[in-house]
Amino acid sequence: MSAADYSLASRPDWLQPVALPPGEEHPAREGIRYRLVDTQVNLSAEQKERFYRVAMQPLNQQGLQQISSITLSFAPAYEELVIHDVSVLRDGKRFDRLESADIKLFQQEDELDKGLYAERWTAMLLLDDLRAGDTVEYSYTLRGSNPVLGDKAFGRELLAWGVPIERLYIGVLSPADQPLQLRVADGRDRPAVEIRQRSEGDRLRYFVDLRDPQPVRTEDGIPEWLSPFPTLQYSQYRDWREVNGWAHSLYRMPGELPPGFVELLAQLDGSEAQKAAAATQWIQSNIRYFGIEHGVNSHRPSAPGETFDRRFGDCKDKTVLLVSALRHLGIEARPALVSSVDNFYLDKRLPSPGNFDHVITTFKLDGKRFWVDPTDNSQSGTLGEMSLPDFNWALVVDGEHGGLTPIEAPLQSQRQARVEVKDTITLDANRKTATLEVTSRYTGWRAEEMRSYTGYRDRQTLEEEFLQYYSRYFPDMEVLEPVQITDEQAGNVLLMKERYRLGKVGDDSAGKKMLELVASNVVDTVRLPNSRQRRYPFRLPGELQIQQTLEIVAEKAGDIRWSEKDSSGEISNPWFEFSRDVQKSESKITVRYDYQSRQKAVSAADFPEYLQQINRIDDDLSYVVWLSPAAVSGEQRRNRARQLARDLLKRQRPAGGTP
Repeated sequence: MSAADYSLASRPDWLQPVALPPGEEHPAREGIRYRLVDTQVNLSAEQKERFYRVAMQPLNQQGLQQISSITLSFAPAYEELVIHDVSVLRDGKRFDRLESADIKLFQQEDELDKGLYAERWTAMLLLDDLRAGDTVEYSYTLRGSNPVLGDKAFGRELLAWGVPIERLYIGVLSPADQPLQLRVADGRDRPAVEIRQRSEGDRLRYFVDLRDPQPVRTEDGIPEWLSPFPTLQYSQYRDWREVNGWAHSLYRMPGELPPGFVELLAQLDGSEAQKAAAATQWIQSNIRYFGIEHGVNSHRPSAPGETFDRRFGDCKDKTVLLVSALRHLGIEARPALVSSVDNFYLDKRLPSPGNFDHVITTFKLDGKRFWVDPTDNSQSGTLGEMSLPDFNWALVVDGEHGGLTPIEAPLQSQRQARVEVKDTITLDANRKTATLEVTSRYTGWRAEEMRSYTGYRDRQTLEEEFLQYYSRYFPDMEVLEPVQITDEQAGNVLLMKERYRLGKVGDDSAGKKMLELVASNVVDTVRLPNSRQRRYPFRLPGELQIQQTLEIVAEKAGDIRWSEKDSSGEISNPWFEFSRDVQKSESKITVRYDYQSRQKAVSAADFPEYLQQINRIDDDLSYVVWLSPAAVSGEQRRNRARQLARDLLKRQRPAGGTP
């Protein structure tokens, strides 16, 4: 078989036959009707085999467009693609379409923009003569698995999709003498799923057969660490200790540190904590992120000397380099496997390497366990000022530990962030135009977010995006000065300063000018989801403080005629604290907003109460002032008088008269 190819063969004989549901009339509520999804895994063969079969029926032209081509993805380094059949059922008859299908092979690297190269290929089957109401059925097998994952099998299969499925079958065929664990995970608050078992000689067949499983209706704002999709997990790993042993064999520190790196480490000053922070940030900043995830490289890290010399690596490579550096400094460090998504209930899943897609570094200092992510290139400051990697659980790789370790902050400051923004509007004498000056100070994880955001944009793009942001509140504005960014890395602080010209201040109403001041940073933070009737938690910022001060300064007393009364009291609840304070003088008004988020999420059950609390502060998120009418010059008054005289003459002139 060539590096990227496929073969044709009939379906394997180890399969459990699964019948299509009856072809009854179906209302066209969706573009496609999924009649059958049949997934079966064979763990009793020399190579792992995963059989996949789908029967789908386009109900309208939109559905036809979606299934006009079938795409099958595989990794030729260790997987063989075997296509079994493609057929069309029409008017009770089955027509073979495999022979006439136009099959194209091409390489598709969807994650190159994330700095990953995995060498995955796609076989695309182009079908002709499809009609609404046809049932298109196809099946194929992927044979083989990545050898770096060891000789124990594991996997996960979805028990529901985001669309209805009439029949969903999942089967796993396993040797009877090799224990296999199975478990239904994720998808909280869903009906129980029965896992059945049948003996077939020296093999056991485990299976789930569902009719019309409830589709998963996702919502906006679901935390990234929580999955709404239920899965069937299977694993030949008995416990986390066995997974740890597998990982430890990959992460043994190979090779010596290169002399150039040893010399660099020797120049680090300060305490062990200061050296650990400096070594971490050097690797974050100087070893760019790029991963070659081809074959065994998907899980086996490069030697630290190789990563240092080529100046790039993925999470595995950068972690091994950092662990080697910290050990050279006398700090006992280890790799820690984590999951970047769906990690909240990781401790409830079956043990297997498939639970992890990322690796970070952990070490102990003064009895406290620290966690750092060497792929994060936006951190600075001390260890306590660097934000905590937010992955909930980790498998600390030491070859011995028999469980997961919760990722907890050794210093509470690692979970916290603060934003201080001051918007100053200085009115011109005519009260029609003004200047807007914005000064911002970010600390903690918000400084890291803004550092990453500004670091990937040139100044022109950055200024345009900032201008568009403020144009929501001041439509007629232009940049007066280039944005100034000061990075105080010693404290993980980012400072920004912006200046704009406002061509129009406020809105005219009944001969007066109304100006509305909006606490934009708080508004953006407490923005509500579209899905208000929730089944899943809603993501909150975590521990974040925002202080936004809005100031309007007039040239003289009397330019500001009236302003709202200040609201009294503070709002405090389990999710946030909020207050507003107004200070007034004859020529200046200062409105200060203080908001503090307390939680990472609000549960679906508590969301109605949270919504009421947000509604309580809604009116206080803006403040209205009335300005004196714009000053009129003597020349402007004379021009208005002349125009009025002309208008009166036109009204008095008789029809058909001469001038």
